[in-house]
Amino acid sequence: MDPARPWAQAVAWRDGIVIAVGDDDAVREVCDARTEVVDGSGGGVTPGLVDGHQHLFRGAVLAHGVDLAGAADLDEVRHRLWRGRGRLRDGEWLIARGLEYATLGDRAYHHQLLGDLDEAVPMLIWSFDLHTAYVNAAALRAAAVTGERDLGDRSRIVCTDAGDPTGELREWAAVDVVRDVAPDPAPDRLREWYREAIQAQNAVGLTGIHQMDGDGATVELLRELDDSGDLRLRVWLYQFVYASTPDATVEAMVRGGRPAGRRWRADGIKIMLDGVIDTGTAWLERPDACGQCRDAIWPDIDRFASRVRQFHAAGLRVATHAIGDRAVRATLDAYAQCPGGSAGRHRIEHLETVPDGTAERFARDEVTASMQPIAMGWVAPDQSDPWSQRLDARRRAHGWRTGDLVDAGAVVVLGSDWPVGTFDPRHGLFAARERRAPGAADPRPVGDTRGLTGLEALGGYTTGPARAVGAQGWSGRLAPGFAADLVLWAEDPADCPVTDVAELPVRLTVLAGDIVHSPV
Repeated sequence: MDPARPWAQAVAWRDGIVIAVGDDDAVREVCDARTEVVDGSGGGVTPGLVDGHQHLFRGAVLAHGVDLAGAADLDEVRHRLWRGRGRLRDGEWLIARGLEYATLGDRAYHHQLLGDLDEAVPMLIWSFDLHTAYVNAAALRAAAVTGERDLGDRSRIVCTDAGDPTGELREWAAVDVVRDVAPDPAPDRLREWYREAIQAQNAVGLTGIHQMDGDGATVELLRELDDSGDLRLRVWLYQFVYASTPDATVEAMVRGGRPAGRRWRADGIKIMLDGVIDTGTAWLERPDACGQCRDAIWPDIDRFASRVRQFHAAGLRVATHAIGDRAVRATLDAYAQCPGGSAGRHRIEHLETVPDGTAERFARDEVTASMQPIAMGWVAPDQSDPWSQRLDARRRAHGWRTGDLVDAGAVVVLGSDWPVGTFDPRHGLFAARERRAPGAADPRPVGDTRGLTGLEALGGYTTGPARAVGAQGWSGRLAPGFAADLVLWAEDPADCPVTDVAELPVRLTVLAGDIVHSPV
C-alpha cells in the first residue's frame, strides 16, 4: 500500500512503530539478537484492516440475543423465540436480531402475530438493518406506550386506525422509547461480551473500526476499556445527534472537542438524515413504488445544514447516513455550504442510491464515500426483495456505485455496519469485488456498476479509512514511521482468486506491535 514500495520481503517494528520495510538483508540490519522473528514464508502481509462503519457495542450485545436471520416464516420465528425464552434469566427481556422484512410477507406487523409469546416477558426484535424493531404487548406496557408520540423527527410508533400501537417501531427515535426502559445486562457480562467481540474481530484481520453510534457514555466506556487493556482495536468514535437532540447537548459535544486515549478518539458526529428503502423511510428524488420515501427523517433540512456548519466550525468531522439519492444530494449540498467546503473532513454513509452525475462531486468536494457492499447480500438478482420492489429499474441498476465512485477519484471506505452485516472483512472484500455476498444462491452481480479490483477493495479497508479520519500520515500503510498494525495472511488477499478470499486464513494480527491474534 506504499506507492514507492508496493512489494517487500520483510517488515520490522519497534515500540509499535514500523522502522524498516524492504528485502530481508536490509530489514535485518535494524535487528539484533533480541529481535523476535516471525516466519511469514508463503504468506502475504498487509496493513491492518479497518472496518469503516460499525456498531461494536450494540453488536456485542445483540450477538447474544436470539438470531432470526434466515427464518423462513413466522412459525420459524416463533419457534426460535420460544427457545430463546427458555434461556432467559429472571428479569431479562427477550432480545432478538436479524428479522428480514420479507419474512412478514405482505402482512403488517401486529404483536398479536406472535401468538402465545405476546403475553410472555417483554420482547424486542430488531430487523436485520436495525431501522425497525418489533415489540410485544408486555414491552409496550413496560414503556407506557399507548399511542403515537411526537419524537422530534419522522421516526414513528406505528398505530392502528383506532390509535392503538401495533408494536412496530420505525427508526431509532421510536425504538429508543422502548429500548431505554429495557434492563441492561450485568456490567461483568457486558465487559465479557465486548472482549469476545473484539477478539473475534482481531481473528479476521481487523485492527480498527469507525464506531458510528456513540454518546458521552460511550466515551467513558472506551476510556475504561483502554485503561484496562481490553481495547484491542483502534476506535474512531462518531457521537450520534438526532434532529431532537437539545442545543445544550450539542454545545457540550462541541466544547468537548475530540477526546482521545491510547487506542481511541472521539472523531466526530453521526447524523441520520434518512432511513432505509425497504420500509419507505429513505429519501428519494421521486417517491418509491409504494408512494413513500418522500421525506428526510429530519423535518427541517435547513436545521440539518445548520448543525453541519456548527460542527464544521468546531473542527469536528460529520458522518451523515444518506441512503436515498435525494438524501445524498442534500448532504453534499450541506457540506458545500461549510466555509472551505468539506475540506476532506466529512463523509456520507451507505450511499445505496447515488444520483447520476453525483459521483464526481465526491472527489471535487473531498467528501468520503463510506459504503458496505456486503449489504448487497439482501438484494435478489431476480428483484423479488423489498429493496428492489420499491425502486425503478434505473435506481436498481445504480445501487452501491462503488466502481463509479472509485473511477471518479473519490475516497471510498468499506465496512460492514455490523451487526447488520458480518464484520468479517474477507466477506466484505469478496462482496466489493463480486457485487454479491459469498455463498449467494444466485451468482449474478447486483446492479450494473463494475466491481472493485482486489487492490481497490483492500484500499477500502486500509488507505481509505486512514484518509477519512485524517490518519493517512501514520495508518493504512506499511512504511517507516507508520503504526505497526498489520495482518499476515495465508496469501495476498488483493491478488488471490476471489473465490478464495472469503475463507482466506489469517495467520497473525498485530496491533501497535502487539500480537492480538495468532491461531497457533
